[in-house]
Amino acid sequence: MKYHETTGYSFLLDENHFVYRYQEFDSELHIFIKSKPHSCQCPACGLESSKLHATYERVLQDTPIHCKKTFLHANVYKYECLNPECSSRVFTESLSFAKMSQVRTDALNSLILGVSMFLSNEGASRVLSLLGVQVSNDTIQRLYDRIEFADDPDIEAIGVDDVAIRKGQTYATAVYDLKDHHLVALLEGRDGQPFKEWLKKHKKVRLVARDRASAYASAINEILPDCVQVADRFHLLQNLIDRLKDIFKEELPPEIYIKDGAVLDKAPDKIWKEKNVDSAVLDQYSYDDTPPLEADGTETEFVSTKRRLDLPHYKRAAENRKKNRN
Repeated sequence: MKYHETTGYSFLLDENHFVYRYQEFDSELHIFIKSKPHSCQCPACGLESSKLHATYERVLQDTPIHCKKTFLHANVYKYECLNPECSSRVFTESLSFAKMSQVRTDALNSLILGVSMFLSNEGASRVLSLLGVQVSNDTIQRLYDRIEFADDPDIEAIGVDDVAIRKGQTYATAVYDLKDHHLVALLEGRDGQPFKEWLKKHKKVRLVARDRASAYASAINEILPDCVQVADRFHLLQNLIDRLKDIFKEELPPEIYIKDGAVLDKAPDKIWKEKNVDSAVLDQYSYDDTPPLEADGTETEFVSTKRRLDLPHYKRAAENRKKNRN
């Protein structure tokens, strides 16, 4: 069978693949692709082979186009290894945009993880279905379960901070690489003990950017006393804001009164003024105060409840408002 390259949807692929056919339906788009090279390196021994063994089709779901479910039908080659000493007799060409035995492209997996990062798995599944992605909440969870943190024992500059797994209840310690800010390790708790054990296996660390937690500082001073500790930008800005608040509280009075652009020495006298409603405006509305009736003709009774400010939850709300003003 001869394959003729088309220009449609070619922007989706790399330079080693081309589109030879596509089918568009109301809610789905199917793109048929094929690789341009007719040889491939053996993953076991590295010897390049052009001896064709067989072909088969891989169907991969890709990022949606115009909210349509998009599928790539890849015509994949199988080659025979020409190295008689190689353990791999037959191997399959690799795709740059999808891993082996994967039913979604890497770009689509990144999209799914990006959306589900801010939603629950069920919520992300529903939102993605509106965008044209067919994925279940269980599949999203399996994608998360496959994420592995690659620890580097030779790392020299790290950042450490606590993160909330469940706010107010469960916390963890995140360690990341300062060069490219990727996550290196996620340790249980934030008391510094797991971080201390992690530092014992990473003696090459020379620089740590941390928050103001004393537990992390104690762990670093004990395991790596010669290590340089710096505060990250977020906590430096937080320290500055807290200090400015203290200065303002000392220098400024608790209340400032301004009238007509001038600052007053004392609170102005309150002037009670009755507000009259224009009768012409009221005449525009038709108001019927007839009480509503039940099905049997009796008047509907309403229970009028008064807001009691002496209740505990009203008192707590008033105290919180005072604290926020201070």
